Parts: sequence; structure tokens; C-alpha cells
Amino acid sequence: MAKRKYRNGVSLFGYSILHPINLFLIANVLIYILQLFAGGTGILEYYFALTPSRFFHGYYWQIFSYGFLHEAYGTPFIHLFFNMYVFVMFGGLICKYVSAWKFSLIYVISILVGGLTVLLSPIAIQILGIQYPMDLFQTTTLGASGGVTGILVLFGILFPETEVFLIFFRMKARYAAWIFVGGGFVADMISVYYFHSPFVVSNSCHLGGALGATLVAPLILKGNLFDTGKIFPKQMQKEATSSTPNVKSLEEDLDSQTRKNRDLLGELAKKHTHSDKETFLVSLQETNVNLCPPPTFQTEDPFCLRCEWLPNCALRKLKTEPEIGK
Repeated sequence: MAKRKYRNGVSLFGYSILHPINLFLIANVLIYILQLFAGGTGILEYYFALTPSRFFHGYYWQIFSYGFLHEAYGTPFIHLFFNMYVFVMFGGLICKYVSAWKFSLIYVISILVGGLTVLLSPIAIQILGIQYPMDLFQTTTLGASGGVTGILVLFGILFPETEVFLIFFRMKARYAAWIFVGGGFVADMISVYYFHSPFVVSNSCHLGGALGATLVAPLILKGNLFDTGKIFPKQMQKEATSSTPNVKSLEEDLDSQTRKNRDLLGELAKKHTHSDKETFLVSLQETNVNLCPPPTFQTEDPFCLRCEWLPNCALRKLKTEPEIGK
């Protein structure tokens, strides 16, 4: 079973404060506070946000540092909030099954490839002779959304059939990141055609983040889910081989957890009274958990069946249901 290790000390979102999810989150928030203290001078953005013209003149660190800055003007906190919300929500689910270093590596590579596509965009536009109403060599890109898009891709690779709510629609996780990227390009074309002004987001960065995760995730996950053939539904099933037969693979752990949860739900169905069901579930509760939103709990959802916290969600749902006979 995929177990999360709980440590004594400070924790946040169900993980140690030193877990990469929380370290990336804290870094983004602290840097945002520094941007606010800069008082609107834009000095941090000048040196650390990604501007192709500056990068090609020696500011090479910008291809990475841009992913830790956010829009500090206009509506406060919105840019930072949405990026970090998606990062923590999907990252927290992914890290139940993927080691912290693999998660971190995919996230960092997504940021780097997102930055690379930002640098290549003005060159591609020049080569193709496209008349674009903005000098992309002088355009500044900042924000974690390249890495966050990569995390969406990673979630879709691990749990392709799980439904997610994104851009006001429910969709399969395997398509979510690409619908997000494609929607951005469509919005950009509409904005340019009707308003003669580009859309406000960096579609090239989002595309790069998605491509980065798509290319590297299978290599980084190799030996776990990727070798089972189930990471991509159309991939041919390979025979599982192991030099240590007493050690279960990650996929075997997931299947074991699914069987355990189905048995649990079967036992729960045998309880006839509300109080009996509650007593049964109370004894199975985990502590320090980071549960999904209540509407996402479905007893036949593959992701829910793989989760060791299913008893917590089942008890939460039970408490919202009216007791029969009352």
C-alpha cells in the first residue's frame, strides 16, 4: 500500500514543512512578498523574470528564476493564488504515489522547458513570417504556470481516467493540461483577431511545461508505473520482473489498496444503521490527512479506490446524509 510517512514537527497540507511541495510553495510566497516590498519598481522582474532580449545578453538564470515570480500588480495575489492552488492540490495527490525527488525533478524540468519555448517563440515567429502585434523579444514572462502545467500532465499520466474540474468543465485528467494549453491559444487568436492585442497569458510557456513533463515523466517514472504498461492505456502490457520478489511494485501496491477499499465498502454496505456505519468508519480514520473536496468523492472513481484515506471521505459523506427514519 502506498503509505505517506508522517513525521513529528511542523507539517503543512499533510506533509512535512521540508517536503518539496511546501518548500516550493514557501519560496513562491516569500519571493512574492519581496516583490511587494520592492514597491512597484519592477527591479526583481527586470533581473529575474524571463525576457528573451535580456537572456540572450547574458541573463541566463532567467530561464529558471522566472518560475518563482508572479504578477504583483493589478488584482493582488490572484496570479500567485491560482498557480499555487493547482500546484498544491495536484502535487499533494501525486506525491502519495511518486517519490518527492521525482516529483521535484519533473516540476523543475517543466519550468525549464517552458522557459525554452518562451525563448524560441519570437525566433519561430520571425522564421515563419507571422505578423504578431507584440515584440516577443521584449516581452516579460513570469509565474509558475509552466511547471504547474507539467504537474497537470503528470497527474493525467498517472490517473488518466480520473475526472477533474478545470476551466468550468469536467474532463478526463489525461486531457486536462492539453485542453488548458489549447484553450489559451484559441483565446489568443480571438484576442488578436478582434481586439488586435495578444491574450494576457504566456501560451508558449504553458505549452513548454506540458511538453517537458510529457517527454521526461516516462523516463523518470521508468521502473514503476511506466514499466507496467498501465501509465498509457494503449501501451502493451509488459511482464513484471523483479530481482526481489518479496518487494511489491508501486502498481501492485495500488491494486492492493483498491482491493482493500472495495472490501471495506462491501463491509460498510452490510451495516444497516447510520450509527453502525459511523462506528465502523471511526475506527479506520487516518490523522493529518489532506482530503479532496467533498464533491469529488465517488466510490467507483479509480483514484478514490486507490486512496488510503477513503474511510475519511466515506465518514465525511456519511455525516452529510440524513439518517433513515428521521
